Amino acid sequence: MASRIFAHTAVPRLPVASLGVISGLLLSTLLLMPKAEAASCKLPKSYYKNVSCTSDSRYFLAEKDLGAPVALLNSNGKKVLDLTRYQTVAADKLAGGLLPVQRYDRVGYVNLQGQEVVPVMYDRLSGGSDWARAVAQDRIVVKKDGEYGVISTTNRVVVPFSSSISSIDNFKNDRARVQKNKTTSWIDKDGRAIATPNANNERDASKKLPSTNSMMSAAVATSASVFTTLKPHQQDGRWGFVDDNEVTMITYSFDEVKPFSEGMAGVRMEDKWGFVNLGGELVIPFRYPDNLSDIDDASAFVFKEGKAWVGNLRDGGKTCVSLTGETVSCG
Repeated sequence: MASRIFAHTAVPRLPVASLGVISGLLLSTLLLMPKAEAASCKLPKSYYKNVSCTSDSRYFLAEKDLGAPVALLNSNGKKVLDLTRYQTVAADKLAGGLLPVQRYDRVGYVNLQGQEVVPVMYDRLSGGSDWARAVAQDRIVVKKDGEYGVISTTNRVVVPFSSSISSIDNFKNDRARVQKNKTTSWIDKDGRAIATPNANNERDASKKLPSTNSMMSAAVATSASVFTTLKPHQQDGRWGFVDDNEVTMITYSFDEVKPFSEGMAGVRMEDKWGFVNLGGELVIPFRYPDNLSDIDDASAFVFKEGKAWVGNLRDGGKTCVSLTGETVSCG
């Protein structure tokens, strides 16, 4: 039958050996092609063997033969970020200066300076290639313990994690659609429910739903006036903060925390202390060493009358920081 087809179409038959050579060449070509087609971006010259494009035209991904990430390269082919400690990265979702990364099946986000600004602590969103979302308007849709939520690019919880949320869209035009209990609602970037997705910002402000009826009432965590208090709480060896109803308001991101005082709480990551406000924002950076002579003293890294003890002087005195982050005398 095959010979008749070739005869009618006037296509000469090639020897079996020739067909094998052609097939081998085609297969080799496919294997050597970068993951991103050459037409979609211009790959830089570099010493790396496997290089492909990312969603940001200024950066490129270098990988091992089996796909493990090696480095993020710039347009000159130079390494700007070492990625060898991750099992995979989502190069097609590099946005807002943050790259989704995965280690031991946990998801986090690393900036272009190599800092894990969002700790590798969240669930994969799916079992396929869409295991993480890209940053959209400084917000990231994530999952924790199987529940959807939204965080900021500083890992502040904007929409608390809830088992009743079945899906959350990425933010666009300062709002996102949420599916909850088989109903569709819309929220703004602070997690507050809004009446209509098409209203302009001025109308949105006047149509905010009352917090008692809001589907995201707990998400109004960005205002200190909402809270009576926030309490330190530990989970899986990490520390965060919960409200009076035991709802997580600041995620479990820290190695150690101090109680809130005067609207601020001392928090430690690795060997440095900083301070967050009631909205979970890092307002005083991690710059104070964990080397106080009496670190268990209840007054360390706790504000009192506008000052917090953060270090010792050589003459035996103490160094304090003000609520605005200025170094001041403790006296």
